[in-house]
Amino acid sequence: MEEDLRKAYGCLAGVAIGDAMGAPTTLMTPDEISERYGYVEDFIEPPPDHPIHAGLKAGQVTDDTELTILVAESIIMSNGVDLNNYVKLLVEWALKRKIFETNFAGPSTTRALQKILKGADPRDTGKLGTTNGGAMKISPIGILDRRKLDQAIMDTYSICLPTHGSNVAISAASAISCAIAEAFDESASLESIIGAAIYGARKGFKLGFKIPSASVDKRIELALKIVEGAESTEEAVKLLYDYIGMGIEANEAVPSVIGIVKASDGETMRAIKAAVNIGGDADTIASMVGALCGALNGIESFPENLVNKVQEVNNLNLREIAEKLLEIKR
Repeated sequence: MEEDLRKAYGCLAGVAIGDAMGAPTTLMTPDEISERYGYVEDFIEPPPDHPIHAGLKAGQVTDDTELTILVAESIIMSNGVDLNNYVKLLVEWALKRKIFETNFAGPSTTRALQKILKGADPRDTGKLGTTNGGAMKISPIGILDRRKLDQAIMDTYSICLPTHGSNVAISAASAISCAIAEAFDESASLESIIGAAIYGARKGFKLGFKIPSASVDKRIELALKIVEGAESTEEAVKLLYDYIGMGIEANEAVPSVIGIVKASDGETMRAIKAAVNIGGDADTIASMVGALCGALNGIESFPENLVNKVQEVNNLNLREIAEKLLEIKR
């Protein structure tokens, strides 16, 4: 398999596998996960009393993967980033998914789409969006703009604007897109993608609507210091849970993502499992962890049975999407 394809396919597979594996443990504490499941290492069904994921099958994805694919489809349809086309697809998805009647989408996305449907300008509707919904769906931008960090930041800004247009959300999303873009470099390493994440967070924070908030890049640096002295991945991730947090705010989730990847030495499944078993916004955090590690290490870093099952359960062809993204000339 050609090098860029193994990385792009790995990135998208990481989104889906992390998302589906983390869905049952989302909104749970580490102790609740341990008591209920032991240690989650495979796809399992969410419990019937799960507040947002009840009824999902083992291996079924959530809005994290669906919106990632929507971003990819918009890029493929437009041969690049087109805000109007993206918003059109987003509105169609929201109505099909009945997000205003359920908890399927996050608060920033739901609030922004309500405004868009009332005729508001999509360039203004995301100004209060500070959560991680921009970062969670941004991996196709990293693939599109591979090895071009500054272009990735500008395209991240465009995708974030309708729903997550605050500087903090754009900063967090730029950290993810830049880390993925860097992963395609022939000399990419764990340290270089972390450096790219900090670069993206720092530059992305200068864009969008200004919100008083903690700095994403400084919290990434703090997360790296926190995990440095830990004696195990589990200890490191618990420290991140306690000091940075695993919630939905962009400046909480994304620094923890980078910390988890570092604490796991960039090893794909070790990092995903660590994210899944710490709880909080586990599906989103595990999907971002999977995207970064999948881009760095390639599709072969996932067990074949998980790659096959997540695509079979959700009727996905992630390799085909990856191929089409790579065909676009920039």
